[in-house]
Amino acid sequence: MTLPPLLIVKTGSTHPDVIRSDGDYEAWFIASLEGGPDRTTVHPAAQKLPDPQRFGGVILTGSPLSVRDESPWMDRLGAWALEAADRGVPVLAVCFGHQLVGEALGGRVGVNPAGPEYGTSEVRLTAAGRSDPLFAGLPERIAVQQTHNDALVSAPPPERAQLLAAGESCDWQAFSAGPHLRAVQFHPELRADTLRRLLDARGRQGQTRPTEHGYRVLRNWDEHFVRGQ
Repeated sequence: MTLPPLLIVKTGSTHPDVIRSDGDYEAWFIASLEGGPDRTTVHPAAQKLPDPQRFGGVILTGSPLSVRDESPWMDRLGAWALEAADRGVPVLAVCFGHQLVGEALGGRVGVNPAGPEYGTSEVRLTAAGRSDPLFAGLPERIAVQQTHNDALVSAPPPERAQLLAAGESCDWQAFSAGPHLRAVQFHPELRADTLRRLLDARGRQGQTRPTEHGYRVLRNWDEHFVRGQ
């Protein structure tokens, strides 16, 4: 069976020390997705974006940048991602990507009032989240890897986005926007040991522990949204 190609839109690069030991953002996704590198295409977000309908799905990665940097490419990418989903292409937006599409939908990104989230944390699925294919087979509370300072401090309008998961220090941990767009604040592709090295490299404090829940979210997206089309 020939799997549809996936487009990984790379919105930045992680710490150089972590790149040397664990690879960059796209490598974490490739390692976590069945099908491997032959199935993926990586594209820098700041360059001209391709026709999304050439791909079976699109992933927007995390980034050390902030949506509040307001670089021109960020607005273009947010609009492009929404258009891709409107045209029937599955889109998964992660961390920075989650914030970017949340703002494109009418929310507002800013510094998280409860402070940054570093390490492994629990998030709780809403009723909508418990019935969404993105979280199929997972318990109501899942453990996920986090590293972010910003958050969606104002939610998109309810007619445009539905909350799927919330956390104690960050309300908007996952949401849906129509049948094809899913966004998560946490990093489903990130291993605990890689996160530990990243926090150490950045001088951040946070407890980490292994969990398979994030991988299950990523594989659910691939199985139910990409392959299930």
